[in-house]
Amino acid sequence: MLNRLKDQIITPLSRALNLDSEKIYNLLEVPKIYEHGHLAIPLYSLAKDQKKNPIQWAAEVSELLKNQIETVESIQPVQGFVNFKFNIEAIKEATFGSFKTSGQVGHSQRQSGKKVVIDFSSPNIAKPMHIGHLRGTVIGQALRNLAESQGLQVIAVNHIGDWGSQFGKLAWAIENWAKETNFDEEPMQKLLELYVRFHNEAAQNPELETKGAETFKRLEQGDERILQIWKKIIDISFKDYNKIYKMLGTRHDIVLGESFYNDKMEAVIQLLEEKKLLQESEGAQVVFFEEKENMPPCLIKKSDGASIYATGDLAAAIYRHDVQKADSVLYVVGQEQSLHFKQVFRVLELLGFSWVKNYHHISFGLYKFKDGKMSTREGRVILFEDVIKKAIEMVRQLISEKNPSLENKEKVAEQVAIGAVTFHDLLNDRTKNVDFEWDRILSFDGDSGPYIQYTVVRCRSLIKKYDQKISLENVQGLDSFEEQRLMFSLLQYEDVLRKSYDAYKPNILAQYLLDVCGHFSSFYHKHRILGDDGQVQSSRLALVLATERIITGGLQILNVPTPDAM
Repeated sequence: MLNRLKDQIITPLSRALNLDSEKIYNLLEVPKIYEHGHLAIPLYSLAKDQKKNPIQWAAEVSELLKNQIETVESIQPVQGFVNFKFNIEAIKEATFGSFKTSGQVGHSQRQSGKKVVIDFSSPNIAKPMHIGHLRGTVIGQALRNLAESQGLQVIAVNHIGDWGSQFGKLAWAIENWAKETNFDEEPMQKLLELYVRFHNEAAQNPELETKGAETFKRLEQGDERILQIWKKIIDISFKDYNKIYKMLGTRHDIVLGESFYNDKMEAVIQLLEEKKLLQESEGAQVVFFEEKENMPPCLIKKSDGASIYATGDLAAAIYRHDVQKADSVLYVVGQEQSLHFKQVFRVLELLGFSWVKNYHHISFGLYKFKDGKMSTREGRVILFEDVIKKAIEMVRQLISEKNPSLENKEKVAEQVAIGAVTFHDLLNDRTKNVDFEWDRILSFDGDSGPYIQYTVVRCRSLIKKYDQKISLENVQGLDSFEEQRLMFSLLQYEDVLRKSYDAYKPNILAQYLLDVCGHFSSFYHKHRILGDDGQVQSSRLALVLATERIITGGLQILNVPTPDAM
């Protein structure tokens, strides 16, 4: 797409600057102000190396390249940049020509042959997913889709919390109190109630804690009865989780929880001992770091001999490299776990595993509610399912007020609600906290999912009314400012996908889609699309179709559904 334009200026720029093509390709950028041109190369860093005045050099290079590139309309020096403006035919050919290639528009194979493991969502079994899981789930799925758009083979892992003493307590409660519990109705809620009952009664009868510990010991030893109960807990939990995953369109390839690495942790401990990295501290086994690293020691084995999270994550990291053959691993986990991952990655470095440089903690901030609260069945945390249900109910109400005759109202309400919540999350830089405001999330006028979905609906409505085949070849005209700016924004799609994945930030793509919608809106309101003479109408509809395909493709990557009507 944009590369088609870059290819036309790289060779002459390479000669003029006496630099290799790859360096020039990496330096080329889109000017922040559209009127400055379509592409620019900054000369500041290059001028420093060559001891030149960047402003003067930009003027010299611009003069040298003048009239040398057939598709370039003008070359202007601007404050140490050389800016290129292409003619309309070059813009049209690059825009519509990209739709002639096989495969999905904007996708590339630049990382074909490489594999990435993406660890995301990862709820704790026997607990309903809370709103914190919403961020990890939608960010993780968007990164999966972005990775696939770059040609990567993806293994999406749900690293569930399915091990620990709490399962001994819950298994004991089920074994002893199950007859009093009907698991046919709201089984997840029943698990939660049993767990709360255990803790309440243990507060009055401390012997229950001992019974819970003994039951967990039976689980560790493979007691068949307790294993069956444990598997039942996992099964109940996933029936609940899968309803939400299906609604959101979340795709995991494999579930490998904490329990999977139980028999792999001893090998990690032995390796640490061999490398003389383990030291005793207050009865526990830890790995100390240098003082300048400003990190507390990484706890590997507690004083009672039990392994903990860090040990499991070390085993998982090694498994992902040795068995799953990952070239890179992304851990989509909240920012509160930043220290944990710094410790784990540093221990892997100390073990001599150079591949850990390609392991990344994709951290994210918290949701903040404007009114400080939201109604919830549990009373303490905001449940994932409650947020989705409330969004659907609010959209359902909007439809009844604004478009009561809309077909498939229930399906559209779900699509708009899911899209609104998902897009609102992904529009924000994942590293920052997100203000959760319903009015903004569900707005049809602002920077929101419904606004983008409505743009797609508007495009499809125009295409449907035209009711003829739209050709993307030999497009004529489209020489107005609004048409050219919209075309050029479409051209940047492939570049935006690359940048979004390389930075692990879906908000780059989300903001781009809003920009495209804004440019389309200007074009739509300034120019007559249907009912004009044949050639003008067909060309403008070609631009509408191209816009619909780019926005729809981008929304698919963000996992935002696109209704046909709203």
